[in-house]
Amino acid sequence: ADPQSISVLCPFSGPMLVMFGYGDRITTTVNNAARSKLLAGICPAMENAVVVKNSGAINAEEIMARDTDLIVTNAGVYETAAEREKLDAMSIPYIVIDFETIEEQFRAVRVLGEALRQSEKAEQYIKWFQSALDRADEAAKTGTPVRLYHAVNEAVRTDYKGSYCAEWIAHTGVTNVSLESGALNMEGNKAYTTLEQIYAWDPDLIVCNEAQVDDYILSDEKWVGLSAVQTGRVYQIPIGITRMGHPSSLETPLALLWLTKLLYPDTFDLDFEKELRDFYMNFFGFTLSDDWLAAIKDGSEMRTPKTNDKEE
Repeated sequence: ADPQSISVLCPFSGPMLVMFGYGDRITTTVNNAARSKLLAGICPAMENAVVVKNSGAINAEEIMARDTDLIVTNAGVYETAAEREKLDAMSIPYIVIDFETIEEQFRAVRVLGEALRQSEKAEQYIKWFQSALDRADEAAKTGTPVRLYHAVNEAVRTDYKGSYCAEWIAHTGVTNVSLESGALNMEGNKAYTTLEQIYAWDPDLIVCNEAQVDDYILSDEKWVGLSAVQTGRVYQIPIGITRMGHPSSLETPLALLWLTKLLYPDTFDLDFEKELRDFYMNFFGFTLSDDWLAAIKDGSEMRTPKTNDKEE
């Protein structure tokens, strides 16, 4: 009814619980949430949370040692037999949160909001998200479609039909080249292409959601023949609490607004810095300093180094 010690075993739910005012009750977490410098800045208590999940396996003993009242996890844990056995053996109430579409993400937010008696805040967030979708849809009517390539984490990992990233990017009106042709190599829910295929697509614009991937693409001689590289149209999506627009991100609307402004600078009325300040104030009660603002736009120092290369 009133959980005092919460274990968060999925990257999406940690920031959501902080948004709902439960950050100081998160006693155990995942490596991804622990790496976010902005989340720790917003909620310093997050620095005390012990990482109990990294690359799949959960540390049940550590969770139980924290007198945990509630566990929030995702389908990756729940659908793995050995990990689900751990969940059931602990006899601690748990909620499974997962989504692959924006509509499913709204449902996930509502489930968390209901569980933590924060339904009003959940609906406020969903209303803001929907308004960003509507604004992008309207702006997309004003421009000429651009051929875009989206690099997810790595230069050659990208979107695929039906993916979360493909869905939000579609609202900007671009032609997402990885959806139109060419075979993708699927590894679970991750899609990989090749540099040769990217040359065949020859996109007008490249956006990257991982820090410094844009620098790599712009500076590596193997990429120099691409139109987007030659015109300098390779950009990094800002990074806040999460990599904005990533499949586990709560800041996808910010990525959507940023990209829409990039595509339609003359017709889309947006002050992105104001959008950032308003978001963190309205949903986290956090005043974004000029230093934080610059760091988010730069992105390179927003996440501490990985402790395990397999961490998503």
